[in-house]
Amino acid sequence: MMITGAQVYEADKAVTAAERRKLTVPADVREAKRVRAAVADTAHLPDPERPALPANAKDTAAVIQAHAEALRLADVTRRAASLFIEEADLRYIAATAAAVPGWIAGLQKEFTTLVGVVRQAAAKLPDDPALVDSSRLDWNNPIHSTAYTTAEGAVAQLEQLVSDRADISRVAGSDGGRDNALLAVAQMPEPTVERVMADEWRQLHPAITRWRDMRHQPVARWVYLVRQTELTLSLATPGEVRQRAGQVERWRDAGHAKRSGLTLAGGRAAAERYLAETA
Repeated sequence: MMITGAQVYEADKAVTAAERRKLTVPADVREAKRVRAAVADTAHLPDPERPALPANAKDTAAVIQAHAEALRLADVTRRAASLFIEEADLRYIAATAAAVPGWIAGLQKEFTTLVGVVRQAAAKLPDDPALVDSSRLDWNNPIHSTAYTTAEGAVAQLEQLVSDRADISRVAGSDGGRDNALLAVAQMPEPTVERVMADEWRQLHPAITRWRDMRHQPVARWVYLVRQTELTLSLATPGEVRQRAGQVERWRDAGHAKRSGLTLAGGRAAAERYLAETA
């Protein structure tokens, strides 16, 4: 397996983010990091300083020979250490990646608390998401202004928490594609034949598009997200993000299968067959 500097960098970022969130860093991760540092330091061991040239010819040859031996030992030691670099990197990356699910689980309580704060504030903000904006809010309305300030503070903490989650998760693999920012914090319900036949995708898909549309309005975005009822909010590991993305595709493709049927019964059979094959 080829290890890159970027992978080690991601492991370092994950550990730093975990420490920043005051999450427990497992002993094997810390030890693997120390082992890697010891290998790297040895691989970059400097040459010994050149000794002073003796004042007499009698000692010169001996001093040079001793320095040559020290140089040889330093060179051999560096080359030997380089043989362990990849193994040490791999051990550190693997130990850090194994800690990711536990770290993300450790963020869940704070995430849920902050979402709850935004949800309470959202109940006192304008119903129109377009008005949940610092430039359009009625700041003379104390209910709206207080609620917005509360939501803004909680959203700032949520954005940092989600950013830290991303730093933590990358060492275990990519979150995936286009909607990974949403799917890292929210998931769709399981598609069923009845839901597909009832065209529930029409209620689910707007939640995704609205999230995309409000990417430059973090407060309005989170207020919208806590108000909608189609998606369930929870943090995901990288593998769970990909599963959630697959769930979106199942909803979309099950709808295509339904519409491919020439009759209602045919559409139902096609949707049922597709969902069974992709379960």
